[in-house]
Amino acid sequence: MPAPVHDAADGLDRTAEIGDLWRILWRRRASILWTVLILVAAALAYGLLTPALYTATAQILIDPRDRQVLTNDINPAMVAPDGGITQVESQARVLESTSVLLRAAGEAGLTQDPEFVEKGPAAQFLDDVRAAVGWPAPKAAPTEREERLLRNMRKRLAIKRADKVFVIDIVFTAKSAEKSARVANAIAGAYLTDQSEARAEASRRASASLTERLDAQRERVRQAENKAESYRAANDLVRSNGRLVTEQQLGEINVQLSAAQARSAESKARYDQIERARRNGASADAIAEATQSQVVGKLRAQYAELIERQADLRTQLGARHPTILAVSSQLEGVRGLIAAELTRLAQSARADYERALANERTLTANLNRLRNENDTTNQAGVKLRELEREVEASRGVYTAFLTRAREISERAGIDATNARIITRAIAPNEKSWPMPALFALFAGAAGLGLGTGLALVREYANPTILSRGQFQRLTGAPVIGTLPDGTRQRGRAARLSAARAREAAGGLALTRLLGIRSGSLGTATSVFVTSASTDGTARRRVSQLLASLAEARGMQVLMIEADMLGPEATPGLLDVLRGDEHLNTLLRSEPNSGVRLLGVGRPKRGLNVGTGERGRDARERFIDEIGRRFDLVIVDGGAVTENPQAASLMPLADGVLLVARTGATPQRAVVEAVEAAALAGHPVGAGLLVSEA
Repeated sequence: MPAPVHDAADGLDRTAEIGDLWRILWRRRASILWTVLILVAAALAYGLLTPALYTATAQILIDPRDRQVLTNDINPAMVAPDGGITQVESQARVLESTSVLLRAAGEAGLTQDPEFVEKGPAAQFLDDVRAAVGWPAPKAAPTEREERLLRNMRKRLAIKRADKVFVIDIVFTAKSAEKSARVANAIAGAYLTDQSEARAEASRRASASLTERLDAQRERVRQAENKAESYRAANDLVRSNGRLVTEQQLGEINVQLSAAQARSAESKARYDQIERARRNGASADAIAEATQSQVVGKLRAQYAELIERQADLRTQLGARHPTILAVSSQLEGVRGLIAAELTRLAQSARADYERALANERTLTANLNRLRNENDTTNQAGVKLRELEREVEASRGVYTAFLTRAREISERAGIDATNARIITRAIAPNEKSWPMPALFALFAGAAGLGLGTGLALVREYANPTILSRGQFQRLTGAPVIGTLPDGTRQRGRAARLSAARAREAAGGLALTRLLGIRSGSLGTATSVFVTSASTDGTARRRVSQLLASLAEARGMQVLMIEADMLGPEATPGLLDVLRGDEHLNTLLRSEPNSGVRLLGVGRPKRGLNVGTGERGRDARERFIDEIGRRFDLVIVDGGAVTENPQAASLMPLADGVLLVARTGATPQRAVVEAVEAAALAGHPVGAGLLVSEA
C-alpha cells in the first residue's frame, strides 16, 4: 500500500468533540483534583481562621400615609401615584444617612468601640512600618475618627426591602451577637427619632417664619384701619350698625313718607265720603264715622224713640194734637243736632286730611334734602368701602397667619409619623460569617471550574491526539486500529476482558499490516514501528503484541530492537549489515514464544550501514536469509526524532507504522515524527492508536 505524504504545514488540530472533552478532563484529572483541593483547603483555612461575625435584623414598617392629626397639616397626606414606593425607597436611604448613623452610634456606644473607630490591621501595620522607617503617618484630621466610624458602619449595614411591601429590613453585622442586635435596634430607634425631630423642626421653622410675618401683617392692618378712619372722619361718614347714618335716615324717611302718603289718602277719602253724604242728604247710617260716634248714636236712639212716640200719639190723639206737634218739634231738634254732629265730623275729617297732607309735604322735603346729601355721601362711600375692603383683607390675612402659626407651633409637639418597629433584632445564636462548609462547597465548585478551565487551556496550548480522525489528519495516513491499553484495569475478569479486546484489535491491525509487503526483505513482510519519545512503552508493547499474534498464526517472526536509546548496545543488526557478525550467532528466542529477537547492534563512527563492497554483500546476504527464514519482520525503531539510526534502518521495512496514545501523545510530537519520517524518505504509511480506556 503506498504511503501518503503528510503536509506538516497544516499545523496542529485544536478541534475537539464532546467525547474528546471528557477524555481531556479524565487525563488531566490529577491537576483538576489538586486545584480543587488547594482551593477547598484555602477556603477552610479562611473559614477557620477568620474572626466570626454575627448578623441581626430589625424590621420597620413605613406607611407613606401619615396619621392625619390636623386637617391642614403642613406635611402632605396624599400618596404618590406609584403607591408610595418612591417615598419608602427614599426613607430606606435616610436610614443610611449620617445623622441617623451617628445618633445610633451614640446610643449603641460605638463611638468608643475599637471595632469601628480604630484602624484595621492592614492600616495599623502600614503605620508601624512607616514609623519604623522614619516616615510616620500624617496627623489624623479631627473628623477622621468620625469618618472611619461611618465608613465601618456602612460596610456592616444592609438596608433591604422586598418588592411591593413597605417593610424595611435593617441588617447589621458585628463581631458580637449582642452588639449586632443592639446596633440594629439603635438604628431603627434613631430613624424614628430623626423623623419625629425632622417634622418637629419643620413645624418650628414654619411657625417661626409665620411669626416673623405677623408683625408686618399687624402693621399693615393698623395702617389700613387708620387710613379708613381718617377718610371717614374727613368726609363725615358716620356709621351705625354697619351703615352710614344718612343711608339709615333716608331709609327711615322713605318709610315715613310712604306711611304719611297712605294716611293722607285715607283722610281725604274719609273727608270726601262725609261731604258727599252731607250733600246728598244721606242718612247718618251711610257714614262710617257717624255710626262710630257715640253722640250720633245717642241722637239716633233719641230720634227713634220720638218717632215711635209720635206714631203712638197719632194713633191715640190724631195728627193735630198739641202733644204730637211737640213731639214733631223735638224730632226736628234731634235732626238738627244730628246734622250739626255730621258737620263737626266733616270738619274733623278735613282737619285730619290737612294735617296728613302737611306731614307728607314735610317728609317729602326732608327726603329730597337727604337724597341730595346722600348723592354727595355716596361718592365718598365708594372710596370708604374700598378702604374697608382693604382693612378686611389685611385683617383676614393677619388672622389666618396668627391661627396657622399657633396651629403649627402646637403641631411641633405631635408625632404624626406613621412608622413603627414591627420586629426588634435579637442576638443571633449562629455566626453569619465565615461559613466554612459553604466556603468549601463554593471553593470546590470554583476549583472544579478553574481546574477544568486550566486543563482545557493546557490542552489548547499543547493539544494531544484525541480521536482516530484527528490522528489520521495529522499523519496523512490511515489508522489501522485502536488497541485498548488495559494495564489500569482492576480485577481478573476486567483484565481478561481487556486482554481479549486487545488481541482482537491487534489481530485486525496485523491483518492490515500484512498487506503492505513491497519486497524490501524478500518475501518477508517488514514493518518499521516508531512513536513519539513519550510513547516508548506503548510502542514496545505494540511491537510485542503484533509479533506474538503473528507467531500464534504460525508465522516465523523476527523482531529487531532498533531503539538506540535502550540498554547498552550489544552485537546485532548493525554488525550483521556491516559484515562483522553472522545472523545465526546473534538471533535469540523470546522465553514465552517462538519469536526470534535481534538487537540493534553497535554503531561505529565513520561507517554507514550497507556501504562499501563488504557492506553491500552483507546486506544482500541478510535480506536473502531473512526472506527465506521469516514471514514477518518487526523493527522497533524507537522515536524517529531521537534515534540516529532510524534513517538507515527504514529502507529495510516495507512501511512505517506510527504508534500514539489517545489523550496522551502531543500533536506536536506526532507532527515532528511525521516530518522526520518524510525527511528520511519513508513517510508514515499507517497509524495505530493505543487507548487508555
